[in-house]
Amino acid sequence: MKKEITWTDYVSLSLENSFGSIKQQNDIAVEFTIGIHESGESGWFELYDIESGGNEWYAEGKVFMDETLRYIVDYDGVFSIPEQILDKFEEWGYKTEEVR
Repeated sequence: MKKEITWTDYVSLSLENSFGSIKQQNDIAVEFTIGIHESGESGWFELYDIESGGNEWYAEGKVFMDETLRYIVDYDGVFSIPEQILDKFEEWGYKTEEVR
């Protein structure tokens, strides 16, 4: 594993399907974790609400990177990757314009 970080932030989350919004909640304490694999070609993310230990809100996924150009080129696991996750990857020097 090349790099990993975990932090807590307060966010608003919503759960949606093709019929619209199913659930929304504001000011949720969420623990985020992101990491980059040793190869530098991919990474991961995980988030869950602290209050229920992830029983109410949980998501995880993978990010795909161009390590040479320092770009995140794609992701999988969620419909829209949270800004907090992309901001941390930017702090590590990755460009995220293609996935925002």
